[in-house]
Amino acid sequence: NPLHRAHRELTVRAARKIGANVLVHPVVGLTKPGDIDHFTRVRVYQAIMQRYPNGMGALSLFPLAMRMGGPREALWHSLIRKNYGVSHFIIGRDHAGPGKMSDGKDPYGPYEAQELVEKF
Repeated sequence: NPLHRAHRELTVRAARKIGANVLVHPVVGLTKPGDIDHFTRVRVYQAIMQRYPNGMGALSLFPLAMRMGGPREALWHSLIRKNYGVSHFIIGRDHAGPGKMSDGKDPYGPYEAQELVEKF
């Protein structure tokens, strides 16, 4: 999901709390059908970066295709961000979740990704 005003506020408060800056490092490769297209997502990120306090935020687009692998993909994303030098990584509800299956059920719980990454 693209960043919006509440996300911006959350990241600014978190950064101030630990005396850090924010690296906005969105995955901008292929996503699942029906998601917002690449160009719109990039424009949204570029626009919201102008709303960060001077020098606090940096944007680095990450050209990776989403695998919709749920918790395991969240862990993988965390490891990738660590390799970029990131000390904290915010994982949202149902991170990289594939959505409902043919039986109408979600394969993962909404906070399963956060719980798995917290173990590491």
